[in-house]
Amino acid sequence: MPSYTLNIDIDSTDLQAIYAAGESVTIVKQSPSGPSVAWVAFLPFEANTLTWTDSYALYASNTGVQGGAVISQLSNVAASPGLKYPFINGNFGAGVPDATLPPNTYETTNQMSAFSTLTFGLAQSVQVNGTAQPNNPINAQTVPLNQTATFTPYDNITVFLQSQVQSSQVLTTVTSQNIQLSFGGATTTQTISYTAASGWTILNSATAAVARMRPALHAAIDTFVDTALGLRPHR
Repeated sequence: MPSYTLNIDIDSTDLQAIYAAGESVTIVKQSPSGPSVAWVAFLPFEANTLTWTDSYALYASNTGVQGGAVISQLSNVAASPGLKYPFINGNFGAGVPDATLPPNTYETTNQMSAFSTLTFGLAQSVQVNGTAQPNNPINAQTVPLNQTATFTPYDNITVFLQSQVQSSQVLTTVTSQNIQLSFGGATTTQTISYTAASGWTILNSATAAVARMRPALHAAIDTFVDTALGLRPHR
C-alpha cells in the first residue's frame, strides 16, 4: 500500500502573520463527488510533515451537506474498492463484490429506513507533525433512502491558508492562493514552502533539504549570539 509524505516549510516571519490572521494550513483532496471538505486544517510550525497511506474508510453521518458544516461521523468501516457496503441499522454491513464498479471505486447503499437522507463519503487517516488524525472525511454526499453512492478517490490535493476552518468542515469555495499537488507512482514525497512575498512553491530535493535545516540554523545562531554577548553560559 503506497505511503505519502508532504513537507511544508514556512518562514518564522510569515508564521507571525499567519497566526495574527487566525489562519490554518488547510488541505483538501480532489473530491470524488460533492463539495470539498477540509481533510485537515492545522496550526503550522516552521517545518511541518504530513504522512498518509492509500487506505480509506466509508462513513455515514446525519450532518447536512452545507457550507461551514463540520461532518460528525456516526458510523464508519474500513473499506476496500470493488465492494458494495450496505448501510442498515446504523452500521455498515459486510462488503459484497460488485463487478460493475470501475477500478479503485467504493460503493454504499443507504438502507437506513428511519432517515429520508443521510450523508456518506470517504474518510482517510493522516498524521500531522506526528499527531494522528484518524478517518478524516475527504468528501460528503447526500444519499436518499434506498439509493446508492459510489466514490473514486484521487491522490491530488490542494493546500492553502484559511481562517475560521477546521478539519472535516464542508467548504463552498477556496478563494485564497493555493497550490495543487499530485501524488502517485514514483511521486511519494513532496516539499513545498510558503512566503507572503512569493506564495506557495514546490521545492526540489536540494532546496528542500536546506529549508528543512532553517529552524535548527536559526536556533544555533541565536545560541551563538547569546553566548558571545554573555547572555547564556558556556558549556
